[in-house]
Amino acid sequence: MFRDWLVRVRFTLCVLSLVCSNVYASVTMLGTRVIYPADAKEKSLTFNNTGEAPVLVVAWTDINNPESTPETADAPFIVMPPIFRINGNHTHVMRLKFTGKALPQDRESLFWLNFLQYPAKNDAVNDENHLTLLVKSRLKIFYRPQGLSQDANKTLDAIKISKQGQLIDVKNTTAYYISVLDAFVDDGKKQKKIENAEMIAPYASVRWILPDHSGSYLTINAINDYGGVFSKVYSLPH
Repeated sequence: MFRDWLVRVRFTLCVLSLVCSNVYASVTMLGTRVIYPADAKEKSLTFNNTGEAPVLVVAWTDINNPESTPETADAPFIVMPPIFRINGNHTHVMRLKFTGKALPQDRESLFWLNFLQYPAKNDAVNDENHLTLLVKSRLKIFYRPQGLSQDANKTLDAIKISKQGQLIDVKNTTAYYISVLDAFVDDGKKQKKIENAEMIAPYASVRWILPDHSGSYLTINAINDYGGVFSKVYSLPH
């Protein structure tokens, strides 16, 4: 069965690779991330086609490879079904199932969900002169063990900040990933963005380079489980 699925995916991707200039991205997934509780038998994901035309979607998961394909999918999740069609102005529910691989139980683990969408052929368009750009979307999957003590939506309260010259050391003391949207330094009058602000893994530290001007406060904006933004302002040590 798995081999048959690979054959179907390989055939689909070969067909898709033959066409490549109109951007067509009518399919979106409900939510900006997937939280997969360890005790869940499976997770239902809803996709919505806001366009008029039907769309073919191919979905797969990976550990940390932006160039992954269905054939190189290596995350411990099964996508059911891996290929599906959504008619115009319709939704489709896809299921995500964890395979049971041994993962750390004291912190979250991060994986990625990919889905490639391809619009149905329009017979009214001349095939020789019409090319279609495939749209690939990539979202985070957070595998969340049971019994984690902190609140996943209050992680910014548990950050520890230290400063060394032009570097800020930001330490995540929680079991959750902190999805940093952006960060700013200000002195009460002037605010400047930190260019290398990035996601912080559980119990890990990152170093951010301070902007040229000196500031007294650091603001971090992060994304919560629901796709909303929450913020925290910290006093920078001198």
